[in-house]
Amino acid sequence: MGGSPRVVISTGQALPDMDWTGELAGLTDSWPYLGPTWLRATEKVLPDVQPWHTLAHRARGELALLPGYILTTPPVVDHEPRTYLGWQAPSGEEVCCGAETDAARSAEVDALGTEPFFPTLLLGSPLGYRTEVAYNFWTPTLMGSIVDKLVPAAFEAGIRCIIAPWIPSRRGNDALVDALDAAGASSTFWGYEDFMSLDAPNWEGHLAALPLKKRQRIKGDVRRAEAAGVTIERVDGTDIRPYVDRIAELTCLNREKNGAGEEPAHIVGILSALIDEGADVRAYLGYKDGALVATCVTIRKNHRLFPKWAGFDYAAIGERSGIYFALVLDAPVRDAYAEGLRTVEFGAGAHQAKALRGCTPREVTTSMLLSDPALRPQASAWLDAFGNSRSVAFGAASPAPAQPANLPLLGGSGDSGCCG
Repeated sequence: MGGSPRVVISTGQALPDMDWTGELAGLTDSWPYLGPTWLRATEKVLPDVQPWHTLAHRARGELALLPGYILTTPPVVDHEPRTYLGWQAPSGEEVCCGAETDAARSAEVDALGTEPFFPTLLLGSPLGYRTEVAYNFWTPTLMGSIVDKLVPAAFEAGIRCIIAPWIPSRRGNDALVDALDAAGASSTFWGYEDFMSLDAPNWEGHLAALPLKKRQRIKGDVRRAEAAGVTIERVDGTDIRPYVDRIAELTCLNREKNGAGEEPAHIVGILSALIDEGADVRAYLGYKDGALVATCVTIRKNHRLFPKWAGFDYAAIGERSGIYFALVLDAPVRDAYAEGLRTVEFGAGAHQAKALRGCTPREVTTSMLLSDPALRPQASAWLDAFGNSRSVAFGAASPAPAQPANLPLLGGSGDSGCCG
């Protein structure tokens, strides 16, 4: 008999039973933040969220996973649906890489209270800042079928709001946005994540191929780091364990500086789980006068490298030491070239500064769907205004501005990044 294998979709599921080795083989091209190893650790460090994953199976070993988490009460701002409508949290915290908010709009959203929004179903990896399906098979209708099954099941389960905060513009993801829009959602611009394709034969060839100004910036970053008296070394795998707490401390200092909220225990839990699972984790450590003052943790998965956590003791190194770029951009790219990797995925944060050093932007979209149809037009208008304000903050007309601008962008200073 002919025909394609049947796709079976289930909602409200637990994570599939897959270890890191299984992810390397079975979810080869998916981000590490979307795999069971990372997500199991997320569920341990965020005990107040309820896993509600959507799984699609086809034939033996064919899997698609769209992570989802139910939030019953207002969470931190990055996971709070109202912040994507322009609402300002009373604590003053800003959504990651956020733009300035409008007080009048915030008050309008606040007047609705929490009932129209909670329980919320957050789609994606809440500590990975990524809304995407991890899959190892593809059909033209896969994304649409997943959303068609997910939305009515979520509303039947009592969900009031479905938020997909961080959908990157990658192959297939336009179908995810389109499917959510077809179900009644509204979508808007969130920002950019940055990556670097390793197209040159080696690091020296990479530098030589860059425009003169970008090449000079990179060399200047290294000189400034050296002048600041910072030396960089790398440790891998289980050798990272003694530094886990300090890595978490410095990372959270950096994120607090940029208005984003994350607790050291989150980073300790996930990083420790990755090490326990045997993931290819590397830590770049910056020392000054014998003290650990800067860190950057990267994850290698197959042919790509993912810088994830970066943190700095600004009291020790200053605001413009150049160590951010030497540690987060230069050192990982050098090593990725030496290992023959194809791409370095830097994620979001410090977009303009990354673009000025040779990175390529990828647009990220936020989608939101309320269960109450009567509220959707107003929510759509607020979401659109939120997206417009972020677009202006990011440079509006160009995803990779030729020159840095003095814009009301939070968390975008040249020596920092918040959710990278």
